[in-house]
Amino acid sequence: MSIRIKLFALLLAFSLIPLLVVSIISRKGIQELGHVQSENLRTDMIKILTDEMHQSAKDSAKLVQQQAVSLEFALKAIGAEAEDVLNDPAGITPKVYFSKDFNTQGSRPADYGPSARYYVLSEQGQKTPSSISLEEPVFYCPEGKDRLHHSKELARLYMLKQDFKSFFNEAGTALHRIYITLNSGLHMAYPGHGNYPANYDPRKRSWFTEAVTTGATVWDKFIDASTGQQVYTLSKPIRDRDGKTIGVVAIDIQLVELLRKEDLTSQWSSAIQAFVVGPVETANRVELRIWAEAGHKETNISWMTGLPSEIRYLQSSDKSTFDQLLNAITKGKSGVIRMPYNEVDSVWAFAPFRNEGSYVLITPERVITKMPDRASNQALTLSKELYVAVGAASLFTLLTVGLVAFLGSRKVLKPLLVMTDAAEKISEGDLSVHVDVSTGDERETLANAFNQMIPKLQDHMRISKSMELAQEVHTSLLPAEAPHGNGLDISGASISCDETGGDYYDFYTPPVTGGTGILLGDVTGHGVSAALLMTTGRAHLKHTSGHKEPLAVRIGEVNKLLCEDIGDTGRFMTLFCLEISPDNSYATYVRAGHDPATVYTPAAGEKQDLMGSPMLALGIFDESEYEEFSVDLKAGEIIFIGTDGIWEARNTKDEMFGRDRLDQIIFAHAGRSAAEIQQEIIAEVYKFQDGMEQEDDITLVIIKVNELNEN
Repeated sequence: MSIRIKLFALLLAFSLIPLLVVSIISRKGIQELGHVQSENLRTDMIKILTDEMHQSAKDSAKLVQQQAVSLEFALKAIGAEAEDVLNDPAGITPKVYFSKDFNTQGSRPADYGPSARYYVLSEQGQKTPSSISLEEPVFYCPEGKDRLHHSKELARLYMLKQDFKSFFNEAGTALHRIYITLNSGLHMAYPGHGNYPANYDPRKRSWFTEAVTTGATVWDKFIDASTGQQVYTLSKPIRDRDGKTIGVVAIDIQLVELLRKEDLTSQWSSAIQAFVVGPVETANRVELRIWAEAGHKETNISWMTGLPSEIRYLQSSDKSTFDQLLNAITKGKSGVIRMPYNEVDSVWAFAPFRNEGSYVLITPERVITKMPDRASNQALTLSKELYVAVGAASLFTLLTVGLVAFLGSRKVLKPLLVMTDAAEKISEGDLSVHVDVSTGDERETLANAFNQMIPKLQDHMRISKSMELAQEVHTSLLPAEAPHGNGLDISGASISCDETGGDYYDFYTPPVTGGTGILLGDVTGHGVSAALLMTTGRAHLKHTSGHKEPLAVRIGEVNKLLCEDIGDTGRFMTLFCLEISPDNSYATYVRAGHDPATVYTPAAGEKQDLMGSPMLALGIFDESEYEEFSVDLKAGEIIFIGTDGIWEARNTKDEMFGRDRLDQIIFAHAGRSAAEIQQEIIAEVYKFQDGMEQEDDITLVIIKVNELNEN
C-alpha cells in the first residue's frame, strides 16, 4: 500500500477536528511561507540584475578604453607620418581649399553639404546641421598670415589628405575632427569646413601650447571653435629630424559617443545615465569630477571663454556610502552600490577607466526592482490563493479533502520531482537532460529557466576546456629546461596574467659561433590573441635561429615575416636577443623595441644597461634595419633580461615595483644560483602587490657567468 493511500485512509479515520487543526496550521504556514519565498525570490533576482549591471559597467569601460587607446595609437601613427612628410622635400602645390573658399559660392568643393554628424549648437541647445566636405581638407591661416597662402608647406600638408581620410573612415562616429597646426600658423583640418570664427589662431589654444610645452601627448576637454560643442582633444607635438618641435597634430573626440548610451538604454531603460569620472583634490576633500556624461543637454558655449567655470561633480546625499564609492574608484576597483542620486534611490555600477578614473552607470532602483517586484507579487499572490483554497477546503467533506490530498499532491509535486531528478543528473555530469513542464504558472517558468541554464553550463565547460588546452599549448612552447654547463648558470620563467599570455623566451645554439643564445619577447596585450601572435613569432624565430647570417640580419628577416603575418592589425612584438660566445668572454645582442637587459657586477656593486641603439619592435615596419652590439663579460657577472610586467607591477597604493627594487634584489642575492635569484624576484613582486591582481605577464631570464671557458 502506497503512502498516498495510507494518508488518505488516515484522513478519513479522523473527523473534522484534526482537519480543522491542520487547516489552521497549514493556512498560517502557507501565509508565512509565501512571504518568505517571495522576499527571497525578489532578493535573488535583484542580485542577478545588479550583477548584470555591474558586468555592463565593466564591459562598457573596457570597450571605451580600448577605443580610446586605439585613437591614441592612431594619432601617434598620423604624427609619425606627418613628421616624415614635413621633413621631405616639397612638391608642386596642388589645388587646396582655404576656409574662405568653403564660405564662397562657386569656390567650394563639389561634395560640400550638410552632414547629420556635424551641427552648430544654439544658446538654447538647438542643433543646426553644419556643412562639411569629406573629399577635401580645409586650410586656414590666422589673421595677418596671408603669405602662408603660398607656402611650400601647403604641398607637404596636402600629402596627408589620404591618411586623414582613411583614419576618419575607420575611427567611427566618436571621431569629430583631425587637424594639424604648424608653428607658422598654417592649419589643415579634415573634414573640410568653413566655420572658423574671427580672430581664431589655433596656436593660442591650450591643446597646442600644452603639447608644445610638455613635449608629450595631451588629453583635455575643449570647446570646438566651429560648432560650440564640447569635445575631448588628443594632441601631440611633431618634430623635425633635429628633434625640434615644428607643430602639433590633434584629433577631436566626442567621448559621449563612446559611452554607449543607446546600447545601455535598449538593455536597461532610458532612465539610465552613463558617466566618466575621476577623483580630484579640492580645497576640502577628494571629489569625483564628471569628465563626460551621456544624455545631458548641450548648449552653445563661446570657444573664447572656454569650458564653463562651474566644474560638475558626481554627488549623493548619502555621504557615508558615497565615500565608499569614492574610495573604491580611487583604488581602481569595480563594484555595485545602492544610494540616492538626485534624491532618487538608485543603483550605481562602476568599473575602472584608463587607470585614472571610472566608468559609472546609474539607474533608478525602480528599474532594477520592477521585474523582481512583479515576480515577488506573483509568488505572494500564489500563496494567498493557496491560503484561501486551504480555508475553503476545510469546509468540504472528508471525501473532497481526501481526493485533494491524493490527486492534488501528485499534480503539484510532479514537476518539482522531475526537476529534482534532472538536477541530480546534471550534478553527475549529464548535461543532455531536458525538463518538460506545462503548468502555466511559476513552475513552468522555473522549468524554462532550468532548461535555459543547461546550454549556458555547456558553453561554460567548453570555454573552460578550451582555455585549459590553450594554457597547456602555451606552456609547452616554452623551454622545458635551461642549458647546463659551459660555465653558465641560466634560469627562465614566464607567468601569464590570464590563462595564456604573449610573453616568450627560449634558448638556442648560435649556428656560426656556437655558444649560448637567449631570446625574450613581449607581444602587445595579453590573453589568447597575444598568445597566438607569440606562437607566430616563435615559429619565425625558431626558423631563422638556424641560419648562418649575422644576428642583426636574422632579426630583420623575422621582422619581415612578422609584418607579413600581422598586416595592419596594429600589434607588434618587442624582442631582446643575446648570444654569448663559447668562452663566455663577450656577448652579442640586438634590442628590437624591448627594454634593455642589464649586466650586474656584484663585486664592484655596478650595473650596465645594454641599451644599444633605439630600434623598432618587430611587426611594425617591414623595412626596419637592426644593428647588433657587443659587451665584454667577466666571471661572477649576472645578466638579467625581463619584461615590464615586473617593474610595472602595482600595489594597493597604485605604486610601481620599479627597477630600483629589482636591482637591490639581484645585488642582495648575487651569491645564490640563477634559479634562486629568479624565485626571489617573483616572490618579492607578489609580496609587493599585496593581493592586487596581476595586470601584465611576467617573464625573466637570469644568466650567471660562473667562469670563462679559456680553452
